Amino acid sequence: MRCRNQPSLRPGLRERKKLLTRQAILDTARTMFEQRGYDNVTVSEIADAVNISAKTVFVYFPSKEDLVFDSDDEVCEVLLNRVRNRTAGETPLEAMADAVRIMMSESDSPPVAELDRMHRMVGTSLTLQSRWRLMWEKFERSMAEALASELGEHPHAPRPSILAAQLILMLRSMASEQFVGYLRAHDEPNQLAARSEERRVGKE
Repeated sequence: MRCRNQPSLRPGLRERKKLLTRQAILDTARTMFEQRGYDNVTVSEIADAVNISAKTVFVYFPSKEDLVFDSDDEVCEVLLNRVRNRTAGETPLEAMADAVRIMMSESDSPPVAELDRMHRMVGTSLTLQSRWRLMWEKFERSMAEALASELGEHPHAPRPSILAAQLILMLRSMASEQFVGYLRAHDEPNQLAARSEERRVGKE
């Protein structure tokens, strides 16, 4: 799941070159991972394919896993902001579901294809499976802290902890192989409506 970056100001030439290099690294790494498997590709090979040094790759991505989970922090911040700034009478679950729906509808690639790619890649690598678990834990911890601040409670108190766990469980279900299979059963024009069923769950 990725967020579409929409800067309000056109970046300068130097910044555009950095963005192009970053995207070239991501595109090359993604292609090589899909063709050969994550564990069978080295950072040096990716760097050679982009005509840069391995050291330069690490300037843009602190670890090899970040080439797969490159938008974690951005997605987490979008979800947190949507829950924090929800409208009066809107539940955190409704706000979360709406944020996911918007991110999916604005994605540059079809959500089913993106999730399929992730499951194929993560499923063959213990390293990525571990990183995915850590991502969900980070999301849940950050959400508990945001809800605790709103409620005036400690982040480890039962109420914010349980609410955060429920929210992230919904998010995980929408990224699961089972849900991808459900979406795949619908043709592309009807997939957005199928995804919207998760949003209705938040209202029940």
